[in-house]
Order: sequence, then structure tokens, then C-alpha cells
Amino acid sequence: MVRRKITFSPPSAQTTPSAPDSVRLYGRAPFSLALVHGGPGARGSLAGAAAQIGRTRGVVEPLQTRGDIPALLEELDAQLSLSTDRWTLAGHSWGAWLCLLYAAYFPKRVKQLVLIACPPLSESFVPQILQRRLAALTQPQAAAFTRALHDLQSPPENPQALHTVEIFTRQTDFVNPCPYDDHLLEIDARQYRQIWPQAQWLRSSGKLLQAAQGLRCPVSILHGKQDPHPAEGAILPLKAIGIQPEVVLWDRCGHSPFAETDACEAFYQFFRDLP
Repeated sequence: MVRRKITFSPPSAQTTPSAPDSVRLYGRAPFSLALVHGGPGARGSLAGAAAQIGRTRGVVEPLQTRGDIPALLEELDAQLSLSTDRWTLAGHSWGAWLCLLYAAYFPKRVKQLVLIACPPLSESFVPQILQRRLAALTQPQAAAFTRALHDLQSPPENPQALHTVEIFTRQTDFVNPCPYDDHLLEIDARQYRQIWPQAQWLRSSGKLLQAAQGLRCPVSILHGKQDPHPAEGAILPLKAIGIQPEVVLWDRCGHSPFAETDACEAFYQFFRDLP
């Protein structure tokens, strides 16, 4: 696990010209909604959702390409520089954390924060995730899943490990999946290995929740009741620091509400209703 100080500094102007290379646009201007993918290293996982929402409003899909969290925040700020308006930031899974950090450190740039299937913000809720996932697998599947998780954290790099985790989480993290366009999904195992230990350290050290104290915008939590990540892991820590989020919970819904039969329409309606 990475044990180093993670600092945040204002983005440099040099990153701005490269922003179009790592941004996809859907719909028509004005662009004021950004959908930020999870993983880390799941570039393109929200392309299908962005295309759907883009039928009724302008949507930006920023793609994460950097190797540490401060650089990702700098990159996201450059990507959002294509508009001078304040943004609604919606992040899925790990992307929810990245959006939270950005909204906390650059509050003047964000008008609303939407946390989709947000992982626990406090370490005390973390054990529930693996417990829930393993309970949904057979014993041999659980053993293979556990090995892949170990391989992700240990050298030498195993490119297949993240793919194995992805295969099993498709089983553990969905209830009633619906057709979803993920042909643009690009799994980056190297980025996962670079970013996730930093993210874990931010949570275990309390710095992630400490950063959340800088939030100055409305916060919405969109979460499936059957998500292995307990919704309380995001809701209760925020309430403990004085933030009262809007909470939307969907039944028969796992970790990706945009790809669940019983939640996808309500998910898209939420974004259609945003100002």
C-alpha cells in the first residue's frame, strides 16, 4: 500500500491544450454535465450512459489517463475547461471519489455533485463489500476471485487479473442486467495498480472524508439496494460531517444502475430532470 503524502495544487495551464484528446462529447452545447468513469482504469465504462443522456442534453465524458490522483484532478480540470459554466459532476464508483475530491478542491467550478454507487467513504464499511460478493459466488468462483484480487495488488503485474475481477463482478454486482453498450470500455490494469493504492490510503487515513468537508455544493447519492458497496458507507460518513445528501435508492439494483433493468429508466430520468 502506498504510504505517501498526496498533495493537491492548482492545475497548470499546459494541460489545457490536451483536453480534447481525452474528452468525448455527446449531445449539443451547452455542456454542463460530466460523467466520470470508475475503475480506476475503466475508461469508456460510461460511454453508453453518456450517449443515452446526450439525447436530451450536452454531456462530457472525461477519460482518465494519468498515473496519480493529483494528476487526475489536474487532468479533469483541464477537461472541464471547455466550458466556463459551473459543472454538475457525476462519478460512478471510483469516479465518485474523484468527483468528490475535485468538487472539494475546486468548489467554484461545481454546482452539483452526484455520487453513483459510491464506495464507502469510511474504512469501517469496507469488509461488507467482499463479504457480499463472495456470498454471491460458488466456492471455486470465490477462490478464483480472491486470487485475482490478490494479483492486482501484488507484483509482477498480471494484465489478466483485472479482466478476471471484471468477469466475476458482472455476476456479483448485478441483479437483473439490461442491454448496455460497453463496446468503448478499455480496461487499464496498469492505471488500476497505480491509482487504487493511493485511493485506499486516502480513505484509511481519513483524508478522503476530511477533503469532503470542503464541499460547498448540493450532493446527491444514487445507489442500488443490492450493490455490494453498502449505501450507508457513503451516506452516514457524509452526514457525520454535516452534509445532508439527497439519497435515491433503487430496489433490484446493483452497482451499475444505468445497466439494471429495474433502475435504468429512473436513472436516466434523474439526469433529464436536472437543471
